Amino acid sequence: MKLITTLFLAFFTIGSQAQTPTIQKQAEWFRPGYIIQGVAIGNKGDQLAFVKRLQTDTIEAGTTDDRGVDNLLNPKADTARRRDPVVVVYDLKSRRETLLDYGWAPRFSPNDQRIAYAHQLKPVTGTRIVAETFTGNNIRVFEWKTKKAADVISVPRGFLMDPVFSDSATIIYKTGDAVNGPYAAGISLHSYNLVTKTNTLLRGARIQHRLYDLMGEVYGSGAQYSYTVYSPQDSAQGLANEYSHLLMRGNDTLHNFGIRHYSNLDFKFALLPQDQLVYLDDNHLMTEDTSFIVTYHSGKMVSRKPISFEFTRAWLSPEGSFLFYTNNDQESFILRISDFSKMKLPLGKKEIHSVVWADKGRQLAVVQDHETLPGTDQLYLFSVN
Repeated sequence: MKLITTLFLAFFTIGSQAQTPTIQKQAEWFRPGYIIQGVAIGNKGDQLAFVKRLQTDTIEAGTTDDRGVDNLLNPKADTARRRDPVVVVYDLKSRRETLLDYGWAPRFSPNDQRIAYAHQLKPVTGTRIVAETFTGNNIRVFEWKTKKAADVISVPRGFLMDPVFSDSATIIYKTGDAVNGPYAAGISLHSYNLVTKTNTLLRGARIQHRLYDLMGEVYGSGAQYSYTVYSPQDSAQGLANEYSHLLMRGNDTLHNFGIRHYSNLDFKFALLPQDQLVYLDDNHLMTEDTSFIVTYHSGKMVSRKPISFEFTRAWLSPEGSFLFYTNNDQESFILRISDFSKMKLPLGKKEIHSVVWADKGRQLAVVQDHETLPGTDQLYLFSVN
């Protein structure tokens, strides 16, 4: 117990030496009429990958920050696929963007030389993105060396989604299906070795109470990867009221976050060395209920620190050092966990659509409504220290 207490104190009492977080804007990106999805930060911190989708008929225009575009799309298909998702890589140094392909959820390899994504096979029709939209989608890998993409994984039926690199030669991906009506979600997990061409089932599709277990995000690298699972505990008219929120490694449960209404665990916890886990417990039935920063060691709770400040949404950095949060006034802050010192971000009071921390927790990407262009998203990248 003394060791556990010492570990916790070391984590939370360095505040006497801590300083207010230092924030610097590194880049911003937008195009009139486009929304931004699936942001990923390169491992070297000098590239962004994301998906842009045209939401209006506004003619695309450049910005003062733009120095050019490398378009690798098929020019014959551009008109027919005007509203399709386009995978974009943005170089922070040159301010140059590369349009790779039509697809979703791009992710960098450990050395940033490859990008895996789910290829959008057929043109998107209609205004809703549902499971049928993804039918036939496979996994592609783009090689910077050759500037070419190749199909690496496909299935005769259904669709594939959300590829991530667990190492430079291995991709972990999901198979998808229609869940909660017509909408798409991952229902099983697989790995694929790019060298040996070996495909391995990591977790098959499972049905609880007539509903699929839903596959969440993948964390870690190599054999130490882990993933989240949301398992229905009941059903009513095709929807679950409650889910078991689990962190898994293989068939083993690393942590059970409890049974509650569905809440995405992405950026709600941090896996630390020596079998420690830091968890932002903010999923409550009543908004006035207290939220906590909870620390676990070897599966046992070490501490439960109440959060005394007001916030509406929050995202914990992957190494557990910082918290990005918004308040009722739509203001945004970076908070240092060790001493709760904070710094306000220079963001407008607009709706925030997504927040992505870099794996090392020293960069933060934020997507929100543009200040003055309706139907347009704006992407910001900040360094955090």
